[in-house]
Amino acid sequence: MTATSHGTPASGVPNMPSVPNVPRLVAAGVSVTVGPSGRRWDHRVTILRNASLEVLPGEFLGIVGPNGAGKSTLLRALGGLVPFSGDVLLDGRPLSAWKPRDMARELAFMAQDTHMSFAFTAEEVVRMGRHPHADAFGTADSERDLRIVRDAMDRAGCTEHAMKPVTALSGGERQRVMLARVLAQDTPILLLDEPTASLDIHHALSVYGLARELTAEGRAVVAVLHDLRAAARFCHRLLLMRDGAIVAAGDPEEVLHEGHIAYAFQVSAHTFRNPAGYWDFHADPPPGGGNRV
Repeated sequence: MTATSHGTPASGVPNMPSVPNVPRLVAAGVSVTVGPSGRRWDHRVTILRNASLEVLPGEFLGIVGPNGAGKSTLLRALGGLVPFSGDVLLDGRPLSAWKPRDMARELAFMAQDTHMSFAFTAEEVVRMGRHPHADAFGTADSERDLRIVRDAMDRAGCTEHAMKPVTALSGGERQRVMLARVLAQDTPILLLDEPTASLDIHHALSVYGLARELTAEGRAVVAVLHDLRAAARFCHRLLLMRDGAIVAAGDPEEVLHEGHIAYAFQVSAHTFRNPAGYWDFHADPPPGGGNRV
């Protein structure tokens, strides 16, 4: 996997491919509450409040915001991985109406945590992504399956680790294996929770470029991201979150204007276009912090 030069042109937002403008995934008024309650006490906490959004085919949608803003919770709700109130529709049908195997053919989820307790080889882990496509005998080892697995590993940049146990890989190497597993699932929608968190700059840029390649194929990619510069450069749209709510949505440079950054991250920021033509910013740390970023 090699880094690409995909990004926001000097004139504005990244170009979206020409695909049907019909949302594949829709959330309306989605809230998530956690914690115990009883007849005389209630320790429940709402960690996601009234989130609404649409995910279009062929778009890279980034979710940004400070720690604890509810970004991963929103992503998990979109994947049906956490109980929620409100509605999430996949191709117009509530998630509850989908059989798990059928939904796994449409939507793939990559978690933050890449830890595995068993010493599967990297290729065995990636092949797990083919399980939703298994035949009547529960196997997914046809020539086509193997070709998809190898292509996924090549695109994720982990082919060289194919025969290594995942327990022997570094965090970044393991993260690329998990990305390959999601790619092997071969779904039109990918939900990625901090897919570059453990990666060096080379592999992080490669993941962003890969996301753009996937959207050019007509797929939808939704990712939780912490790198605001990369989010502005590579994403077609952004959601900005704070305190469990979406506070801004739309064009990356509109979402990441100075007022929104100040409100969401509690820092003073100055935004500008750098010499390469990309959105950029300087931020002053809060009292007691370090140097400008």
